[in-house]
Amino acid sequence: MDIDTGAGLLHRLTSYSGAREWDVPIDDPRVRHDLTPNDPETSPPQVKAYPGDLPVTPLPRDLPDPGGPAADVLSGRAGPARPLDAAQLGRVLFLGAGVVRTMVRDGRPMLFRAAGSAGARFPLEVYPVTRGVEGVDDGVHWYDPVAHALVRIGPPAAGDTTTLVVTGVPWRTGWRYAERGFRHLYWDAGTLLAQLEAAAAAFGPRLRTVFPDAGVTSLVGADGVHEFPLALLTLGDGEPAVTPTGPATPGGDLPPVEFPLVTQAQRAGDGDGLGSPWPIGAAVEPSPKSETLDAVIRRRGSQRRMDRTKTVPLESLTWPMAAALRGIEIPHWVAVHGVDGVEPGIYRWPDLEHPIVTGDLRSELERVSLGQSLSADAAYVVIAAVPGDDLDDRSYRTAQLAAGVVEGRLHLAAYAVGASASGMTFLDSEVPALLHEPGSLVTLLFTCVGVPEYQSKAGGGPGDPVAVRRVVPRLVD
Repeated sequence: MDIDTGAGLLHRLTSYSGAREWDVPIDDPRVRHDLTPNDPETSPPQVKAYPGDLPVTPLPRDLPDPGGPAADVLSGRAGPARPLDAAQLGRVLFLGAGVVRTMVRDGRPMLFRAAGSAGARFPLEVYPVTRGVEGVDDGVHWYDPVAHALVRIGPPAAGDTTTLVVTGVPWRTGWRYAERGFRHLYWDAGTLLAQLEAAAAAFGPRLRTVFPDAGVTSLVGADGVHEFPLALLTLGDGEPAVTPTGPATPGGDLPPVEFPLVTQAQRAGDGDGLGSPWPIGAAVEPSPKSETLDAVIRRRGSQRRMDRTKTVPLESLTWPMAAALRGIEIPHWVAVHGVDGVEPGIYRWPDLEHPIVTGDLRSELERVSLGQSLSADAAYVVIAAVPGDDLDDRSYRTAQLAAGVVEGRLHLAAYAVGASASGMTFLDSEVPALLHEPGSLVTLLFTCVGVPEYQSKAGGGPGDPVAVRRVVPRLVD
């Protein structure tokens, strides 16, 4: 990866170092210094808005729960195939991007989606491009997560398979994380796609991260700067319906705040062709008993406090990891603090017999994760990273998204076995030494898994989110 251009430059200039505070930008003219992070006066809208004269298809609010155990779905053993109709499509969309919880913070309402997001920024939009869905006209639609409805924004696309286009809005996450928010777009997209993929298991979902960027951007009415496509998920094996046949109506309420470094990194990886779908991965056995997938998704949250005095059984590490990494080859390490039968230390997954380093590393993990206590209180911390020499501008994006997919699956798997999970950021400069790897290692994402100190309130249904209160994580001075 070229660290002087494109994605490589962005990664270098947004890497956290112990030499400065995480919220202090690096002294470089290519990074914006004129924006105030977390300024309530510039907080972007949480959802897009469209003209009121566009056709709207309300989706059924009584979701058809197929009843399949979450562990079976995550293990790759989906139930029988079924036809795709408005109710089934609505279930998939809601379990990924629907609003399930609300909170009032600083006098403003906050909307929490079914899939988690770093800093509760929720910078993603989902566009179902429908083909042959009973009860839904063929066309390009925007999913309204508040109304649980489809807004038709464009004509039917060429292609034969209903496709979900996931886009990112840089300013929504950049408002808090500045240019580093580019990474969060892909982490969050992976987390969302993990839940969409699981919810759509009966329809044979296939994920693509190589596609004609300009064409898909035009398809959904984005501009490629303030919003751009991140991934495609087809609900079946056929040709994705992503070739536009006419213009799409652009949505409003996207503040014209640009991070030139983000725009350049995204465009450096753009391409013209449609790539192959990601491999599905072999099914994992055995899987534990669990609640239904729908119940687990509604119950999951981003855990803010874990009980470091308690441990988890070995199976609560081995099965979630195996399920989370199905079909994904991104290297992962595990820092073990409290797993029954496993000596505390750091391991290169899947080898739990030969630790890289042993001993109590709670304080070190806490330091490397910017003083966030979850990395010390967790039973184990999963670290995704990849050699920088193996990446180019496009594969950098794919690697970040893959880490997000693993985090999303791991999150669901943890809740399925009675544990909890939360994603975590880190000091880039410290991770290679922690893992005994070369300094060129590109760290992608931390995921903390452990015993919850409290139980998250289950999310509500479409149009009926539950009100929750803020849980403040422990921080080290």
